[in-house]
Amino acid sequence: ARAGEVKGDRLLAMGLFELVFPSGLPDARWTQGFVLAQGTALLSASSAVASTALVERGANLPAWQSFFIYILLAAFYVPSHWRALARDHDRRARAEAFASGATSGEFDDDAPSSAVARSSFSASFRPWRKRQETPVTRSTARYAALALIDTQANYFIVKAFQYTSLTSVTLLDCAAIPFSMALSRAALGGAYLRRHVFGGSISVAGLALLVLTDAYVRGANDSGSNPALGDFMVLLAAFGYAASNVLQEAALLDGASTVEVLAHVGGFGTVFSGIQCIILERESLGRLHATAGVAGIAELVVFAVSLFAMYSLVPEVLRRCGAAAFNVGMLSSDVWAFIARVLFFGGFGDVRAVVAFFASFIIVSLGLVVFAAAGDPLPPERKNQSASSRYAELGEEEAIIADIEDRGGGGSK
Repeated sequence: ARAGEVKGDRLLAMGLFELVFPSGLPDARWTQGFVLAQGTALLSASSAVASTALVERGANLPAWQSFFIYILLAAFYVPSHWRALARDHDRRARAEAFASGATSGEFDDDAPSSAVARSSFSASFRPWRKRQETPVTRSTARYAALALIDTQANYFIVKAFQYTSLTSVTLLDCAAIPFSMALSRAALGGAYLRRHVFGGSISVAGLALLVLTDAYVRGANDSGSNPALGDFMVLLAAFGYAASNVLQEAALLDGASTVEVLAHVGGFGTVFSGIQCIILERESLGRLHATAGVAGIAELVVFAVSLFAMYSLVPEVLRRCGAAAFNVGMLSSDVWAFIARVLFFGGFGDVRAVVAFFASFIIVSLGLVVFAAAGDPLPPERKNQSASSRYAELGEEEAIIADIEDRGGGGSK
């Protein structure tokens, strides 16, 4: 009898497994990306709490808040990207010296370094110049468009709070999920299954339960001064975030590194958001100390640092599981933000809010599991393209030089 019970339990477990994972477990890369998305969700929630605290202190700095994010990205990633380009330039010079020595039959161990020294006078390193074979997804114009879209999405989502309610912002921001699915399908060939749509819908329903219950319990009637305008801004921001994520994913799939993407986002973003600050909020930052005090400045720092860390993780998430999965995973950020609001801005206030929170947490988690179980929507050939080695863009001689360096047999270090 005991053996029969064990066998029955096993069959039940297998049945549940096949129900949740009909195509088997998703690959480790996809799962890692989806889990990493929860880290970005926590960082996003931290920035939301800091932004809420700033608004409650009377500070209204949507452009400046974005500007400081891009300043941090530019300060950290632009020098790193230029150093990487310099190393690549040196490697190519070594490869040319290798090819020249091999062709003439006079190649020796000292040839690469001497050739590099000679070539440095004739071909100076210019980090802003693109190689001719750079894919269009990694062109300067494409990165500029990506940064412009991203800066405006950040501006509109913060600005929308002036015109519409928190409830509307939170719910309408979920439109980034269908937008990213549609853009990913059109631009990257993503094939989303019904299980993807079902999982995303479950998570959105769980979040809606939390937000609407919270609004009802609090008796929120703060519809805002112009709800239609505010809601339109949220939808613009949602579309902007989806487009930004898909453009980043396309660049990553075509061989861009995380440093390359973030250097361009930070550099161009600093220019675009800086211009916006000068035009729209020239005197607002100077009034921050008088309006919000030292605590307000600290909250601005927390906001910028949290989003800097989140931006640093986003390319790794996109590389592993894509834009749509990232946006579905980010739904949990609103749950974490709700917890933070309860901890720092007052308790639940009502038993209904407690019940709604736990129900929402379970429903959102279930939706995330269903979406993750559906697997990677990208076609295998597109996914394999992104998994190619870093020698994909190197010629035969360049790859030999890089291989020698990796094994410690390169020139001076």
